Amino acid sequence: MTVRHPEQKIESLARLGYAPFSSSEIVDSLSGEALSGLGDLQASFVGLATDKHMADGGVYRKRAYSRFELALSEEGTELLLSALPGHSILQSPADNTLNGGVVRTFAPLVETLARSVLLRSLILKDAEFVRRVEPGLFSAPLVVGVHQVRIVASGSQDGLPTPEGIHRDAERYTFQHLIGRHLIKGGEFRAYDADKNLIFEWLQEEPFDSVVFLGTTWHSAAPISAIHPAQKGYRDILLIDFEPATPRDGGV
Repeated sequence: MTVRHPEQKIESLARLGYAPFSSSEIVDSLSGEALSGLGDLQASFVGLATDKHMADGGVYRKRAYSRFELALSEEGTELLLSALPGHSILQSPADNTLNGGVVRTFAPLVETLARSVLLRSLILKDAEFVRRVEPGLFSAPLVVGVHQVRIVASGSQDGLPTPEGIHRDAERYTFQHLIGRHLIKGGEFRAYDADKNLIFEWLQEEPFDSVVFLGTTWHSAAPISAIHPAQKGYRDILLIDFEPATPRDGGV
């Protein structure tokens, strides 16, 4: 990923466990063809299915999830991306006290999104940054998980981007890309130190305002509330995570 002062991002990630990227830093790294797909990406959130794995009984989270394999070409000069079967995740109860310990299976990304130039460009640009941070990670294939998540707020009902509160995702690297927000307040991304003291808070407002964080990083996002009680609001994000492949990665 082409960003301003990448060494500062790498230092922040190593020292604090996270690094923010402004919308312009992401946009500047993408081609015009990729960026032309933003409208279609935003529209694809409308049809997301309700997450049925919410231990708090909430129906405010809509979600899809797909996996890909990322590997270096034989020449070692190109990153190759291909689809993997399986649409499930499993977090430990220690990392996620609300939904951990249960295999959660979601609908896959719609095919037009999974094959889109924009999504594949985002994955590869994120991977380029990870490769700068940890080149040796690419000596073997990686699994890339892509979560498409909409959080909805309506009336007096807040939406909870992280109903489990402060938690860890456990994957080696995760990029959180804001795709859109509409008629809401709140939703700040928050990062914490090892003792769960707040060390960073950011209200992402522009499409592609983004954060990368480590699997060891405690983080959360503030609740969102509707600006107008009679109208629904929402916050849309893509999570793109990278993890070394394991024998189970033929499908969960």
